[in-house]
Amino acid sequence: MFSDIGPFEVIALGVVIVALYIVPSVIAFRRRHPNRLLVLTVNLVFGCTLIGWAIALYLATRSAPARSQSL
Repeated sequence: MFSDIGPFEVIALGVVIVALYIVPSVIAFRRRHPNRLLVLTVNLVFGCTLIGWAIALYLATRSAPARSQSL
C-alpha cells in the first residue's frame, strides 16, 4: 500500500499535516483574538491529541469577551 509512495508525496503529506495542525493558531492570530498566545500554547503543547487540537480550535473561534470602556 505505502510501498509506491515517493519523496514528493511524503513532503506533500507532511505539509498538509502541519497546515492542519496549526489551523487554530492561524485563526486566532488572523482574528487578532486577545487570547491568541493561549491558543498557540495549547495548540503546540496539546495539539498532538485530538482533544487538545479541538480545544485550541474552540478557543480560537469563540467570541472575544467584551471589553469595558473605562475613562
